Amino acid sequence: MWIAGFAGGTEYRTMADSPKKDPELSSRLRKTNEELKNLQNSVKTGMINVKVLMDFRTATERARQASAAVQQWLDAQGKGGDPYKLMEQVVRQRVEMVTQLIKDVTIDLESLDVDFDTPGLPALNEAVRKLAKRLEKLFPQ
Repeated sequence: MWIAGFAGGTEYRTMADSPKKDPELSSRLRKTNEELKNLQNSVKTGMINVKVLMDFRTATERARQASAAVQQWLDAQGKGGDPYKLMEQVVRQRVEMVTQLIKDVTIDLESLDVDFDTPGLPALNEAVRKLAKRLEKLFPQ
């Protein structure tokens, strides 16, 4: 059975049936997560620009979180549990991530690292406006 959805402006489809347990995939996910953690610890302050370093650490942490979510999903499926219970965690992490990105872009705007000629800025503006409209429904003034 297929489940259809819509995320990030893109339609997606996923299989709803539980796949076979794949021990090799689980092992690879654990190894990848450990390698990302090691990379985070290897890149030190002073080696590269602070903003680049912070972006790198944020990206590797997000990849680790996503990897852990996949691992937890597979484990829940393998044990006959409900993997959809993980969606609250996934959505919470996504909200935390976008909140931090908005704060970072705000600082970039204030420091003039981002200006009218920055590629992607019109699309960002449109996305933020749509998000603000949706949030107004949850948090009316």
